[in-house]
Amino acid sequence: MIGQTIAIFVDAYRELNARRLFWITLILSAMIVAGFATLGVTPAGLSIIALHLDLPDPSVVYNIIFQKLVIGFWLTWAATILALISTAGIFPDLVSGGSIDLFLAKPIGRTRLFLTKYLAGLLFVTLQVLVIAAGSYFVLGLRANEWKPRLFLAVPIVVCFFSYLYSICVLLGVKTRSTIAALLLTILCWALFATLDYAEPALLMFRNTYELQASQQRDDADFSEASLRRAEKDPNAAAMVPVFRHNAEAARSEADSDERTLQWLRWAHRVVYATKTVTPKTADTIDFLDSSVFRPDEVEPTRRRDRNRKGGAPSASQVEGAKQTVNELQSRSAGWIIGTSLAFEAMIVGAAMWVFCRRDY
Repeated sequence: MIGQTIAIFVDAYRELNARRLFWITLILSAMIVAGFATLGVTPAGLSIIALHLDLPDPSVVYNIIFQKLVIGFWLTWAATILALISTAGIFPDLVSGGSIDLFLAKPIGRTRLFLTKYLAGLLFVTLQVLVIAAGSYFVLGLRANEWKPRLFLAVPIVVCFFSYLYSICVLLGVKTRSTIAALLLTILCWALFATLDYAEPALLMFRNTYELQASQQRDDADFSEASLRRAEKDPNAAAMVPVFRHNAEAARSEADSDERTLQWLRWAHRVVYATKTVTPKTADTIDFLDSSVFRPDEVEPTRRRDRNRKGGAPSASQVEGAKQTVNELQSRSAGWIIGTSLAFEAMIVGAAMWVFCRRDY
């Protein structure tokens, strides 16, 4: 049984290895790392081959460039899309007429065949990320004097990130037997997950901001109404009664308006948060990778300056609402981010396996 499983895995690896896109992506990954190696840190700034740039906090800028280029662009988008394109055809090709007959003619369980092929697909992104992690480890060590073993955490985390999407692609591939349909629908699902990942924190920030703003408006309304009552009892303050009444009515109206908006925001956030909880959290997984690889002091100073340069001065409720939102997002555990996403993946893989095992070929 073990020998058969190894033989299936080796066959799947050979099939993956024979795909030109596998080697193209591997070469592109190596080129991305090599291109980043042209950038180095000096005591006064950054060096790009023979060009020198004087910059404050050069190591912070260097880390942010790596974070945005290698992690934010290549691993998150480009390499993932190429990996999906390369692996999307594994199961549609397997269940096509004539291909699967060779496997089913042997005494091999369909469950074992399915899982072996599934793991072989994950091998693609594992090798890609391993090349990037190893290359980046030496580039950051030699060019920035920052040896970060934490970079190798990218291998399991990015594989998890890819597996969320790959499980959907496998289910659609087994169901439709079409590589193109499985790939396009998977990318559409990815877009929906990304929308949830960005909409939920935005709604959370608006909710926190309006809670603080509504509380302030209620305090202002209570103060204005108390001033009105005192003025009505004091003959010497009769001239101020219309002013206090207007202020009280305006403050109460604004408080009621904020309360109505807040009720809608609470409802919307609960719905989006519940939906996000049971679906893969792609953006949150990459954010978890960022926080696992980089400490806040390695990337935060420049980010703070960038935020301070944008727009006018925010209100006190906006500032405090943003702080509460950041604290809530940072308090979310890896179990909620990755654990619930893997639970979703397990259900999708189970459904795909059920379709694969019960279908007549």
